[in-house]
Amino acid sequence: MSSLTVKYSRIAALLFISSILMVNQITAQEISLEAVQALEEWRWGVISYNDGLSGKALLAMERAVTLNPTDSRIREWLGRAYWRSGMEDAALEIWDRLADEGLASNALQNRAEQLRRRLSGEEEIPVDDEWIPLVAFHGYEDNIRYFERPSSARSSGDGSGSLLVASYAGGEVVRIDANGTLEERYEGGLEGFDRPFDILPTGDGRLLVSEFQADRISVLSLFGYNRGYRIETWGKTGRNDGEFLGPQYMALSPGRDFVYISDWGNRRVSKWSLDGRYILSLSGFEGPAGIVCDGERVYVADSLKGSIDVFDPSGNYLGPLIEEGLSNPEGLSLLDGDLLISDGNEIKRVNLLSGELSVEASLGAGEHRITSAFIDENGNLAVSDFNANRIVLLTPLSTLYGGLDVTLDRVRGDAYPDIVVDVTVRDRRGHPISGLDASNFRVFDGELSLGQPEIDWSSSEDNSISIVAVTDLSGSTAEVESLVQGINDLSTVLNSADTLSLVGAGVKSSVHDVSPEKGLDELKQLMEESIGDRPVQWDTALRLAATRIAPDRNRKAVVAFVNRLPSSTAFDRYGLVETARLMANNGVVFYPVYSEPGVNSRELDYIAAQSGGEPSYMFRPEGSAAIVRDIRSKGIGRYTVVWNTPRTSGYGRTYLPVSLEVIYINKSGRDESGTFAPLQ
Repeated sequence: MSSLTVKYSRIAALLFISSILMVNQITAQEISLEAVQALEEWRWGVISYNDGLSGKALLAMERAVTLNPTDSRIREWLGRAYWRSGMEDAALEIWDRLADEGLASNALQNRAEQLRRRLSGEEEIPVDDEWIPLVAFHGYEDNIRYFERPSSARSSGDGSGSLLVASYAGGEVVRIDANGTLEERYEGGLEGFDRPFDILPTGDGRLLVSEFQADRISVLSLFGYNRGYRIETWGKTGRNDGEFLGPQYMALSPGRDFVYISDWGNRRVSKWSLDGRYILSLSGFEGPAGIVCDGERVYVADSLKGSIDVFDPSGNYLGPLIEEGLSNPEGLSLLDGDLLISDGNEIKRVNLLSGELSVEASLGAGEHRITSAFIDENGNLAVSDFNANRIVLLTPLSTLYGGLDVTLDRVRGDAYPDIVVDVTVRDRRGHPISGLDASNFRVFDGELSLGQPEIDWSSSEDNSISIVAVTDLSGSTAEVESLVQGINDLSTVLNSADTLSLVGAGVKSSVHDVSPEKGLDELKQLMEESIGDRPVQWDTALRLAATRIAPDRNRKAVVAFVNRLPSSTAFDRYGLVETARLMANNGVVFYPVYSEPGVNSRELDYIAAQSGGEPSYMFRPEGSAAIVRDIRSKGIGRYTVVWNTPRTSGYGRTYLPVSLEVIYINKSGRDESGTFAPLQ
């Protein structure tokens, strides 16, 4: 490799840190000029970091700390640059030394502790966590009626952090935001709802509502002028195919192309297409209730028999999953591959591999009737307590006392005195927190509170995407051209606000912007210019792709179309772990897409797991376009907040420290950073 090639590795970084920290103390007079130069390098490093240019930031910070190895602020920011670049061991080494010297703030010590736990593998060890109440939303509060007899509460599924609640006795569906504030009431139009029991967002801007008393499924629009209004109905009263006598619970198939509906009066479960066509029925029940689909299995609760039965998608009975240990099973949902069962005043959990049944959570003594329990967008368990007329949010004990993980991604002073901050909010398990508003944020200057900032942007309200498609060029022309169709599938479902770039992964990788409207023709031309490069240097290609979109604040993803498994040297330049953490620490999700089923790369799948993505097969029925849907539906918990700083700019040479606290119900977290105003 050329000596001009910039190479960062974990070992090199740690050796650099050790050499700097071992420098002998020198007098202030001897380093005065170097100290000034160090501050200038540090200033440019801070600006580069906040511009999303982690490579430039790292170079500047290393030069700065070489010039002045005793400045604690420079050392802290060098750690930040290492962390952002994916070199977490090096970052932790610096932060730990600062803590040992008593030079680390509480926020920095907290971040170092989180990083230490993750690097040690402690976070990956299963924890027998207890679900405890976070908050309860009551049907009547302060003389305001929110809902009556909630039979179902589900995440809205649109990234807003809101809950949709079926108000069974109130005859409506209500939307409650992440803080518990009533946002909207859906009454379906002039006719209204007759005992709405369950609600089911379809993911395409529609909402299904099962009306128990009206014997039908109402389809609501969640867009435009028809928002909250019924646009069609399925079924009618009767016992024939496609008819209902008291429809209750609903569940989507894994591909989101079918919906299963429990029909209490007809003692069956009906399968419908999402365009409203009756398909078939599952029978043999006494009291069919909750339904959930997992792969090629359909699980149905029978509340009268006290059992959970299993079917395949064609309606064939596969046998019982649970026959004992349940009193009145109703709603079903999935949690980490296990089955959750709403059973009286308890939520029970079934391991689908072993069949082991246990109590996951309880509402305690009293006349409770849990009719549904679903994980919401913010990682809480939303529980419908029908008899007590309330929705209870349960949260893992560890996340309540661990607080929130607040990360200031970018801090910009370009519009001084306005300070603009991109911030990501997660719980301690890494689950993004969506749907926050200005009331959830507090700005501090040191310990002086500056009040609430303005919310300039929120990922809860903007689901635009920045995608980089990485194409494996190691195969033949025919093999590479077959991957183009997968990329075209991505481009055809992008919106005007989305962006798509292309990286050809070979010995040398380059990046190109691709306009969605030109699509396939432009992609083919770029492919033909580069086919034949081999072997693929995957770490270089993926870092190039990730750094391209790292400065963006919206949803970000790298999608790699893979012809052949990576070679043994594919991650020799930058490293596998460093590449994975570069993506994770810059909010970039990775999706490897393989040209052949069952042929997966452990390295690429590892990066996907670390960043929140998952592997897939290019020629699956739903195609690569399903990835766009998955990216768009993911909550990322990112916000842009703005406030006016009282500090003087120092003509662009004075560091402007920033401290931001986030409070979400009974959880809180805080982070610190800083920026500079423009030079004058």
